[in-house]
Amino acid sequence: MSTTSRRPVSERVRRRRRWVGRTSALVVVTLIAAGTVFAARDLAAPTAIGHPIGETVVPVPADAERVCAGSVLQLSNASGQNATTATALGTETVSAAGSDGTVHRGTIDAGPNGGSGATTITAPAGTTTPSVAGSGIQDIEQSDLAGLAAAACTDPVSSAWLVGGSTVTGRTSIITLSNPTAVNATVDLSIYDASGPVSAPGTNGIVVAPHTQSVVPLSGFVSGASATVVHVTTTGGQIVAMMQESVIRTLTPGGVDIIQGSAAPDTTQVIPGVVVRSAQAAQSGSDTADAAPIVRVYVPGAVQANLTLSIQSGGGGGTTVNATAEPGIVTDIPLSDFPDGTYSVSISADRPVVAAARTSTATSGGRTDLGWFASAPALTASVLTDVVNGPGATLTLVNPTRHDATVRLTSDQGSQSVLVTAGATVDTAVPLSTAMRITGAIGLRASVSYQGGSGIAGFPIVPALQASSPLTVFPQAAG
Repeated sequence: MSTTSRRPVSERVRRRRRWVGRTSALVVVTLIAAGTVFAARDLAAPTAIGHPIGETVVPVPADAERVCAGSVLQLSNASGQNATTATALGTETVSAAGSDGTVHRGTIDAGPNGGSGATTITAPAGTTTPSVAGSGIQDIEQSDLAGLAAAACTDPVSSAWLVGGSTVTGRTSIITLSNPTAVNATVDLSIYDASGPVSAPGTNGIVVAPHTQSVVPLSGFVSGASATVVHVTTTGGQIVAMMQESVIRTLTPGGVDIIQGSAAPDTTQVIPGVVVRSAQAAQSGSDTADAAPIVRVYVPGAVQANLTLSIQSGGGGGTTVNATAEPGIVTDIPLSDFPDGTYSVSISADRPVVAAARTSTATSGGRTDLGWFASAPALTASVLTDVVNGPGATLTLVNPTRHDATVRLTSDQGSQSVLVTAGATVDTAVPLSTAMRITGAIGLRASVSYQGGSGIAGFPIVPALQASSPLTVFPQAAG
């Protein structure tokens, strides 16, 4: 039997065989491992993708509370002394209403520098958060202070723009900071005039104790300013900020009014219910440079704003004014001569602005009065209001939207419908000193104005702050 001879195997071949063997083993292990993973995944896979289980938290209903301005102030006591303390003169008449028919009244205590005796109105919570509304008016006749002042009762907030005021000779502007909350409010004042931002000690870190009012004379920070705007911000407790301006022209009272917060900075501002009445007569005599009607504008930021002002009356017709406003400074835009009436001023800008209007009128006894009219925020689907009784009370509705609106005004005295076409202004009489519900006015602006022998006044209608809505809370993922 023959034997087959075997040829020697080279080292290269041996290395190749060892490599192939290791690779084959690795492939086998990898396939086994992959199969194990696939099998495990198939066995453990759910039949559907799950969703995190969340819990819906419904906020506890809270009382609704607003603060009314309080009495007109003077910076002295009854004997004319102690000019650093604010003394209340007379009494503000307040009308208030709650959505459930119940309103509790309280007072804000005066701080160490005096106070206005501001009134709080509260609607107690039930199964839902209620709403509360009100307004106040005061007709004052003193030897050195006279005129008509009116303001709406407003919600405490963390930011407010007071567009108005002056500190030139004979003009007194007093800021009131009311804290209806249960914690300290720390307030900062950013003040601007026709020259720009005002830098002064004491404008930051003003502490207002719970349920008290702090009174701050604007002249303590800036003197000789003919046009001012104040941005009030707060941390801790929220506050209601207002400003009172009073005028003495030489030795004759030239009016008084309450300036309340204007709508927040926006490229569209609407000032409803601007009363023009005996404007020419108010400008006669001496020291009447600030008696002419103006629109005051302030541009936050660093870029100039181009403005278009549309001035319209409820009877139709109107005019347009183009203007510019430099950033960081206060600009007063004069209004041309208008016949007596109630007007709306709509401002379109290419930068966010804040705005208000001021007019003056001749009053009985050869005096004058001034009125400040703040820009109004957009109305919501349903707004509760209560209009305090005053001379010539008029509700002005402005429709800056592109759609006609049928607004319904409902009170215990009945209901009426008011058609406000797109771009139009409508004036109407309203029930006084009773709860009134405004519906069908989403996006519209509204205000109440007064005019009579003692002067002029007005305030915007501001919807209540929205109550917190239910919130769904999800568990936090591990890892």
